[in-house]
Amino acid sequence: MSWTEFYIVVSGLITLVLMLLAFPWLRRKNHAKADSLSNTQIVKQRLQELEREVKEGLITEHDMRVAVDELKVALVDESSFESTRTGTASIPLLVGGLVAVVAGVVVYASVNQFSQVQRASDAIVALPELSAQLASGNGSELGPEDVVNLALAIRQRLREAPEDDTGWLNLGRLMLSLGQEVQAIEAIDKAVALKPDNTPHQITLAQALMTTGDVNNLNRAQGVLSRLLQSTPENDNLALMMAVVSAQLGDLENLTRYYGQVKDKLPAGNDIGQRLAMREQELQALEGQVPNGQVLDVQKDGLVNNSLDDSSATQTPATENTSSAKTGFNITVNVSEQARSALPQSGFLIVFAQDANSENRMPAAVVKIPLQDFPVTIALDTDNAMMPQYTLDSLSKVTLTARVSADGDVSVSPGEWEGSQVIEVAPQNMKNINVTIEKELL
Repeated sequence: MSWTEFYIVVSGLITLVLMLLAFPWLRRKNHAKADSLSNTQIVKQRLQELEREVKEGLITEHDMRVAVDELKVALVDESSFESTRTGTASIPLLVGGLVAVVAGVVVYASVNQFSQVQRASDAIVALPELSAQLASGNGSELGPEDVVNLALAIRQRLREAPEDDTGWLNLGRLMLSLGQEVQAIEAIDKAVALKPDNTPHQITLAQALMTTGDVNNLNRAQGVLSRLLQSTPENDNLALMMAVVSAQLGDLENLTRYYGQVKDKLPAGNDIGQRLAMREQELQALEGQVPNGQVLDVQKDGLVNNSLDDSSATQTPATENTSSAKTGFNITVNVSEQARSALPQSGFLIVFAQDANSENRMPAAVVKIPLQDFPVTIALDTDNAMMPQYTLDSLSKVTLTARVSADGDVSVSPGEWEGSQVIEVAPQNMKNINVTIEKELL
């Protein structure tokens, strides 16, 4: 609503309130006037009757004069009463009008939030300057208030032009910078929906999905990047992004393929390259050195050592890790009778830890091994982190989950089975934990 429209509406409301206040008073005044005219006519009629009665000899002249005097006194009293009763209403009208104006302004201001309206107006005015600063590469100089104002201005523009894909894309980037990941992805999704063939839009969507750390979002990002790489397989930037998201998901095949494409092109000592190389070695160890009937134990060097139990496929709980440098769990995984009969003949056992004190679904540690006889004991510690900066050492309480997957994909699929337990993390200590797989995922 513009300010002109606002003033027109307020003026109309004030006029309406004044009319409502004045109507009863005007109506009563008209009634009083009518009553006064009626009383005067009655007096005149009575005087005519008195004169007629004198002529007919019914009353004397003296009686007529007395009756006339009484009528005059009554008429004077009636006029005085009507004057008092129909006094001026200017003061009540003035007070009522002021109250109506104040109440209208207060209510309208509280409902429509004048400060926010003014802020939106200022943001729109500043939009060209902020957009130019952002486009010139000086976005880092924008303060938090500038970013919020820019996002607000873009929202206002999108209300008028909802088909502006660039506006939705910029809004998504700003929301991402403000830490509002859900709103950011929704905005970028709208930009992609408006122009599905726009490659930069899809790359921005993949980047936004990767920043969340959510397994479902990571799988979606991998799908977006996979489609882009089908059309431009030589794009090293896309290949590097694909290698990073594959490392987060524990997808050794894609990690090896796309990291191999770019590793010789990365600068020597590149941090991302080193992390990808370490993750590749870890996944290779997990995938290739754990035959059925063996116990997985991840040591400090990040490699996998196996111990074969020749007497039975049944494993015994692992002992406490003697290394004081590790934080983690020796998890003995077993299955319920119902789950045992429903499990696939081949597949993977995935064990992972997530922060129990937040909604972040990014695993702090993951181990995936080929499916084998239960129970089986797995060491899950800081060496199994998906990202070096996000490990079990950074958490106080975790949800430990053991899941049986037929395809080895970490995303949830109907028909899979899992079990979980919430446990406190003991820094620099390995806890012995039992987890029973007993719940079917629908």
